[in-house]
Amino acid sequence: MENQSNQIIESYKQFWIRFLDVNGRSDRADYWHPFWINFLISTVLGALSGGLLSSIFGIAIIIPSFTVMVRRLHDTNRTMLFAIISYISGFIASVGTLVFFFGVVLAANASEGWILGATAFAGVFGIVVAGLVTLYIIYLLVLPGDKAPNNYGDGGSSKAVSNNPLAQDAEVE
Repeated sequence: MENQSNQIIESYKQFWIRFLDVNGRSDRADYWHPFWINFLISTVLGALSGGLLSSIFGIAIIIPSFTVMVRRLHDTNRTMLFAIISYISGFIASVGTLVFFFGVVLAANASEGWILGATAFAGVFGIVVAGLVTLYIIYLLVLPGDKAPNNYGDGGSSKAVSNNPLAQDAEVE
């Protein structure tokens, strides 16, 4: 249990230490531990401040979340392009939701029904595409990393993080 606690702490430390590093690889623990920790922090901050602190924290973790996603994708021998597509997809879905909302409001006040239909189609289409992209990226992030060297670094991604030199070669899966 202590080794797992060390892994969680080390993964979160590496999340912040390597916040601008898109080179190399990160294993599943190095991606998912910061993910759930940041989710909990954001939830608590949102509950305490009505969303203001959660929003500030969300802005603060955009870059380190992107870079750890890139390294995680590198661990499965995939390019940074997938992380870029994921972020662009999320941005487009957010903008699409706003356009859809305002389009429905405007269409409700217009006498032309085709505006509402076009807005609804565009909104649903955007949400479906963004959802499919998100599911595929999650699939890639859950995959085990390459144990052998790949285009993005030497060694397997499954090395345990520990202060014990004898445990450095242990595999975690």
